Amino acid sequence: MSLTVEEFLDTLKSFKGYREQPDKDTTFGLWWDSRHRTHGFRDAAWCDMFLAYCAFKAGGEQGLDIIGEYAYTPYHAGWFARHGAFGNRPTKGAVVFFDWAGTRSISAIDHVGVVLGTDNRGRVVTIEGNTEDAVKIRYRDRRYIVGYGYPKYAKVSVKPRPDEKPDKPTKPTRPTKPSTGNQAPRFPLSAGQVYGIGHRTGTAKADRDAIRRVQAKLADRGWNITADGVFGPITRQVVRAFQDEKGLAVDGLVGPRTWAAIWDAPVTA
Repeated sequence: MSLTVEEFLDTLKSFKGYREQPDKDTTFGLWWDSRHRTHGFRDAAWCDMFLAYCAFKAGGEQGLDIIGEYAYTPYHAGWFARHGAFGNRPTKGAVVFFDWAGTRSISAIDHVGVVLGTDNRGRVVTIEGNTEDAVKIRYRDRRYIVGYGYPKYAKVSVKPRPDEKPDKPTKPTRPTKPSTGNQAPRFPLSAGQVYGIGHRTGTAKADRDAIRRVQAKLADRGWNITADGVFGPITRQVVRAFQDEKGLAVDGLVGPRTWAAIWDAPVTA
């Protein structure tokens, strides 16, 4: 057996609504004690054991090799970091680690879940165990996220049906340059110029109008921002979060690519 991202997410979702027993025993802690021949986990905090249980249920030992088998969240995050698979982008199926104190320290991690996606307010949508003593879908503020572990999921291979004829070969096409969008208004600045703190900050009326358009469009997409025409710290923070969500360079500056993406990139849900 192996494990694809969809198989893992489907297994996690199958437990949505599960609640721990009145005596705090859980399916996941009982499984952990049985598997590891221990006696102290049946009623322990179970957010990480939930992930291990679902990985094993969906993919056997290979599933655990992909997700990790941990009951202590800092050790789990450290395992991803040691394998060069820890970062700050909320990709589908990533294991997300939280610290409710808002630090960025792996040793301070309190909780863990799995990313389902992001919403149009920039929040990370997760499925988590041991959240209010249950398995739930949550919408998380990024300020509490320490980072993400990236499992090496198996790829899905699609085999043709026996009665299906193979496709005819086609002529290779020339690669095209990445598009900066065809619906966004024209970027107002000259080549090499950007909007941002310490660059073009909106001192001229034309610049204030352009910044106000950016802010209004971000607000229209669901981000919490006021269209005041001033590129200040809040605008930079929202721009950085937007860039992170869309896979752009995270610099807090609005150049041609970020400008176009604000209009053209699909809203992530």
